[in-house]
Amino acid sequence: MGVTKDIMKMQKENNCILVTAMVVAAGISRGNLKYLVEKGLLEKSAHGVYILPGFWDNEIFNLQSRLKKVYFLMKLLCS
Repeated sequence: MGVTKDIMKMQKENNCILVTAMVVAAGISRGNLKYLVEKGLLEKSAHGVYILPGFWDNEIFNLQSRLKKVYFLMKLLCS
């Protein structure tokens, strides 16, 4: 149960977003993420990105989480 607590703590410290690279860097197996998804404790939002169940899913944020060197500029249209 210690690994599960560690993963959930990492996620909460990262604004409820968890990236596979974070887990691997902490020395935790990727298989633990699959286990937590199967148990309903995490949802896979995108490739390598996990969120809490019911957490708002944002595609731009998912991309930014995985692609650290890419910046997205958004144009807001005002009428």
